[in-house]
Amino acid sequence: MLNINNPMKQVADFFNNGDIHLGNRRLIDCLLDLQNVSYYKEYLELIERYETHKDDTLFTKEALELLEKIKLSTPLNQAEVSSSLILDVKDLSKQYKVSAFKISPLSFQLHKGEIIGLVGENGNGKTTLLRLLTGDLKPDTGTIDYQLNSDKIDPYLLRSKLVYIPQRVPRWYGTLMDNLQLTLTHHGITGHDNLLWVEMIIARLGLRPYKNLGWNRISSGYRTRFELAKSLLRKPQIMLLDEPLSNLDIISQQTILQDLKFLSESSAQPFGLILSSQQLYEVEKVSNMVIFLKRGEAKYQLKNNTEEVQQLVYEIETEASREEINKAFGELNLLEINYNGGVYVIHFDPNTPNSDIYSCIGKHDLKLNYIRNITHSSRRFFIN
Repeated sequence: MLNINNPMKQVADFFNNGDIHLGNRRLIDCLLDLQNVSYYKEYLELIERYETHKDDTLFTKEALELLEKIKLSTPLNQAEVSSSLILDVKDLSKQYKVSAFKISPLSFQLHKGEIIGLVGENGNGKTTLLRLLTGDLKPDTGTIDYQLNSDKIDPYLLRSKLVYIPQRVPRWYGTLMDNLQLTLTHHGITGHDNLLWVEMIIARLGLRPYKNLGWNRISSGYRTRFELAKSLLRKPQIMLLDEPLSNLDIISQQTILQDLKFLSESSAQPFGLILSSQQLYEVEKVSNMVIFLKRGEAKYQLKNNTEEVQQLVYEIETEASREEINKAFGELNLLEINYNGGVYVIHFDPNTPNSDIYSCIGKHDLKLNYIRNITHSSRRFFIN
């Protein structure tokens, strides 16, 4: 089981510390896990008042009062998420006859509440792998075992329990709200409950200002959020996202990834997530496993930073010369210095304390624009 540490306490802490937007998103998560539409109505009235008056103090007070109400309704603050296996991939491979490009045999598992990040440059097999998992492509070798709470996995069940969002979101017609209500109607929820569910998902993904707009009036980034909203209403067990960050700015990227992490760990409706991206650092922060693909081969496959460290690797951007860097770190077990694309990549003996590295930087007054430990990052494989 995946223990989700006191989500209601998290909500209270966020609001009490002034993190209103994050507290609001996590409050919605708690409400969605309750699946009690009477609370949905109360929350939507609350958020309507906040958007009208923009009173942070009043909103915090009312949000915490609602939180106290739902605490009495459920032991959600002790919630656990089932981490059962939902996808087991063994020795999967695929070769295109015309281009000769090949996905080399690849094996991994996905559990509910987990995120797998597929990283790598364009043209190295990320989309091909996702299409194999959706059933759009047939593998040459290997097996894909879907554990979707059913004895028989037919194409209809697969399409209903597995959601694939391509990089280019397909066009829709009508308003965002109409489309989401139609999606939920297809899944058997109609009437007032339909409206409340859709309003909650829209609020969760920051779509309230856009709910009555159509395709032409929504940016590509918010179209991606719309697709996420539509997918969440289907209550998937597996979600596959192809480059969901490509049309987002850096702040929106971090917000969406953080939200996906929270949502996948839902106590009521957890799901497994596989997403492809070139945004290495952001994806690695939320992923339980990272698979780095290069020319269709898994050059790097790490789960929860369990890799044995061979070298301590830092990446720094500085105005200092190579001579100054050598002098600053010369007293440490320095193995190698590379200059790559405007940054220095410095390799140390794996037993070097991180504190010693920072001490040398301060002692020699190295002017840094940024510093990052990439010992466990697939960033190492993008360095020439």
